Amino acid sequence: MSANEMGQGWRVGQSATALPASEVLNSPEDIIDAPEHYEYARAMGLLTWGTWDTEARPFEERLRDFLQAYPAEAPARFQGSMLVKTAAGEYGPAAAGERLARIQRIDDSFGTRAEALARYGLRRRAGPQYVPRGIEVAPFREITRIRNKRLRILHGRVDVEADNMDEAKVAEIERLEKKRAAEQIREARRRMREDH
Repeated sequence: MSANEMGQGWRVGQSATALPASEVLNSPEDIIDAPEHYEYARAMGLLTWGTWDTEARPFEERLRDFLQAYPAEAPARFQGSMLVKTAAGEYGPAAAGERLARIQRIDDSFGTRAEALARYGLRRRAGPQYVPRGIEVAPFREITRIRNKRLRILHGRVDVEADNMDEAKVAEIERLEKKRAAEQIREARRRMREDH
């Protein structure tokens, strides 16, 4: 099956996000293999046949999968609902055409055509290319504090981490030791009463 036939094969049915033929977004002839995106595609689980495989799937297979997931005339047809930030700062459902508008953007942000192609280890011959952004992972304690704060905002309460975890651990150990000592004293008194 040629690249053109692959693109033609997924044009069955139209949806609210369908484009006129003059505005086709995914021309199979314009898509090429992109080894520079293999690690990103591997992380997305789309580069190889299975989790433990080391060899990349053939270009034609990845192209066929991409064209099936993002059909040429309706690239947002199979994409789920999307959330957008409202004026109040909350997140709510996006307008019907928002996902299609995101795919059509000509930058390399998440959800655009360049990024979607990179998920499959592919890229376009011309146009914006996907440039992965580095992510700085904060220390576990800082991530936990941020998560707890967001949970408190969402649910009103959550287990709150102490400001000084070392002091909190010492206090907890002392509390447990006092509790255990009190239990031992009560047990010793009970035995003394039984012996008399």
